[in-house]
Amino acid sequence: MNDKNIYQRINAVMKDCEYLQKRQAQQGKGIKYDEVIAMLRDHLINHGIVMVIRQLEMECIGGLDGKNQKIYQGLYEMQLVNMDAPEEIVVHTVYAQGMDGGDKGPGKAHTYAMKLMLVKGFGLETGEDDESRAEKLMGNDLITNEQGEILLPLLCDEEGNYTEKGQRIAMAFKFTNIVEIPAKKYDAILKKAQS
Repeated sequence: MNDKNIYQRINAVMKDCEYLQKRQAQQGKGIKYDEVIAMLRDHLINHGIVMVIRQLEMECIGGLDGKNQKIYQGLYEMQLVNMDAPEEIVVHTVYAQGMDGGDKGPGKAHTYAMKLMLVKGFGLETGEDDESRAEKLMGNDLITNEQGEILLPLLCDEEGNYTEKGQRIAMAFKFTNIVEIPAKKYDAILKKAQS
């Protein structure tokens, strides 16, 4: 296929991957295994990486009284193998738990382990929403000094302390210092400050 080593192939997959947004799951927000593997599958194939998953241990660690759901814990290993040079392997291991009232606990632990190793092993970015991600990517895109000088008398008293209105706006828009305000929030803050 090509002469890239396993680390170069993993790096190539990481470059090709996109952001995964956390969605509502059974117990809070998260991402599903199917979403992770759907993103990675074609990239793994294209870059010649084969996944080999092994369960090294499994035990029931709770719910043995018959009244509660059973909790299973397993130790899993994922090998990422260069298909053109099978001696080149990167190994990830993780403990994972799965809980179920029936017989699905071990399978849930296995699925969670695979998802965790793939997300961490390929450095996949996950988050609550695109806006928080965009703000991180924008980095230093903050309001200008001139914009700060316009906001200062609207939010602060003569000594430079936030007025009651300024405190409410700072809390609502999640900033501590005027110079830390993201540029994209300036118009909304100005409108609120002038009202």
